[in-house]
Amino acid sequence: MELDLQSCARLLNTVNSNQSLPYGKQLHPVFLKRGILNSALTIANRLLQMYMRCGRMADAKMLFDEMSQRNCFTWNTMVEGYMKWEKIDNSLDLFRSMPSKNEFSWNVVILGLVKAEELGVARRLLHEMPRKNGIVWNGLIHGYAKMGFPGVALCLFKEFIDWDFHEMAGASHIDTFVLATALGACADTRAVDLGKQIHARIIVDQVEVDSVLASSLVNMYGKGGDLDSASYILNRMQNPDNFSLSALISAFSYCGRMDDARKIFNLITDPCIVLRNSMIAGYVSCDKVSEALLLFEEMHREGVIGDSSTLASVLNACASAHALKNCLQVHVYSFKLGLLDDLIVASALIDTYAKCGCPDEASKVFNELKTHDTILLNSMIAIYFNCNRIEDARQLFESMPYKSLISWNSMIIGLSQNGCPVEALDLFCRMNRMEFRMDKFSFSSVISACASIASVELGEQIFARAVIIGIDCDQIISTSLIDFYCKCGFVTDARKLFDQMMKSDEVSWNSMLMGYATNGYGNEALNLFHEMRSAGVSPTNITFIGVLSACDHCGLLEEGKRWFYSMNYDYHIDPGIEHYSCMVDLYARAGCLEEAVNLIEKMPFEADSSMWLSILRGCVAHGNKTLGELVAQHIIELDPENSGAFVQLSNIFATSEDWERSALVRRLMIEKKIHKKSGRSWSDM
Repeated sequence: MELDLQSCARLLNTVNSNQSLPYGKQLHPVFLKRGILNSALTIANRLLQMYMRCGRMADAKMLFDEMSQRNCFTWNTMVEGYMKWEKIDNSLDLFRSMPSKNEFSWNVVILGLVKAEELGVARRLLHEMPRKNGIVWNGLIHGYAKMGFPGVALCLFKEFIDWDFHEMAGASHIDTFVLATALGACADTRAVDLGKQIHARIIVDQVEVDSVLASSLVNMYGKGGDLDSASYILNRMQNPDNFSLSALISAFSYCGRMDDARKIFNLITDPCIVLRNSMIAGYVSCDKVSEALLLFEEMHREGVIGDSSTLASVLNACASAHALKNCLQVHVYSFKLGLLDDLIVASALIDTYAKCGCPDEASKVFNELKTHDTILLNSMIAIYFNCNRIEDARQLFESMPYKSLISWNSMIIGLSQNGCPVEALDLFCRMNRMEFRMDKFSFSSVISACASIASVELGEQIFARAVIIGIDCDQIISTSLIDFYCKCGFVTDARKLFDQMMKSDEVSWNSMLMGYATNGYGNEALNLFHEMRSAGVSPTNITFIGVLSACDHCGLLEEGKRWFYSMNYDYHIDPGIEHYSCMVDLYARAGCLEEAVNLIEKMPFEADSSMWLSILRGCVAHGNKTLGELVAQHIIELDPENSGAFVQLSNIFATSEDWERSALVRRLMIEKKIHKKSGRSWSDM
């Protein structure tokens, strides 16, 4: 029997090494018939491992349920398998029900959650872990830093240092990997003082400074603006490697000193691809797109073959410049290099096509990919929504094997912005039922959806949920709530909330100002605008839409003219079509109809029927029959189905007591089956 077990073990080892599922499945019934699975736990475990490695979750679960004996390896195999194949909930349920857990169990689950971007759950489990180790600390710190939460990564790093000091009694587990990660987080948060403390610890503990750690120090000092220290570290190195030189080039680039970065680059006789990539990325970040593309062309002429980072940076340059021709060339080049299946290149290519106004080409690239990751799928959801392909976005979301928080948020935002607020709310409720972790973007988006349907009760329920979670004071949520109250007509409540806020940027000011303007509180909007300027907050184009709307509602022609011209001359903001529309309406209401027509003819946009309707209403109000007829005819030519033009034209004839022509216009509407649109308002109390 002993020999038989050894033979079985060798067979399963071969199956596991080659991941040969058909052969493994043939062995399964043989083992069952001979009773080996019930008597030899090792054999059952290896068979279980085979199923998990091949992704046969159902077979693995069936075998697991049938096993009369189980040990920690059995449970760990199932937990690890579920985590590997992104069955996060199954893995967690099994982990929680384990009769006993070892260090491997905790490592697998926490690191698996980090990989799946479930950082909050991973962090809670770390604090529950009875005996922590450096592996999970390092993994979680790196996870938060990688996912764009450098502040949290640094908090965890501080906790790690305290744990290391008390737990290890001087035998430190802090390695160069986690130190480099912490320095990277310091660079991202500009926490130079903390970075200096880490640097001091490296010196005191006599940590060997390898190329990764050296480049992290250069990067930290460089992004913190201490370029002298960055250069000093590099000069202290006997043979600066390419990564450290690249970090210094990136540091100069980050500070906008591309000439200095180029000087370093030019000192190197035969720069490697890493240095070239740093220069190209630097040019892109400094909005010097032409230089980035020229450097790439120079590489191509010299026969230097780019990698995925090169192509991603060049594509970002194409996206910034909306350079479709260059994008097509890079697409062909990527194909020749065999990099089209690289997810970094594919993501950049899809994003560039989308920004160049070619969503169909972006979809084509996406459909040709053999594999997708969650980040790429999230990008495609956003692209589908941007070109109003709502059903494609919905299908893609539902087909995703793993949906991250960004996936859910992308759907809620997309549905809300594409006129589907009820569906956005349904999706939020679905998240809530699943007890899915939500963030400020989830709540702000769904509050905006409530504003779209003026559902006061539901909006306040959602805000109450944010209060329970503890993110109600977040500025993004507060700003969404101000917009929500204003759209529901509760301007006083919006102002109370606004006054309680820490107003660090222009977004909250704009929300309140637009709320006043759209609800007819013109004077209050203008007073708030003066407060905004006194507080040192720079107006934006949205600010001036609110200001001009307020002037329009209050009939303040001279003040409106002053701010319309001031936005360009004093604030260097080019007026958009919304600003022109406000001014045309303001002129028309004031009876300055010729000025309104002149403004339309001079503006750098094609006027739509709504602009001409503003003038037509002015003609009716001020009795200008001649101009009114011309404008009405022009609107009907632009939009033959526009009922407003017919109604206003009829009113013009009626005010001048030309009842016959007024009735003729009404009969014409009936003949053309053009119906006057009835006004509606809706507020769910």
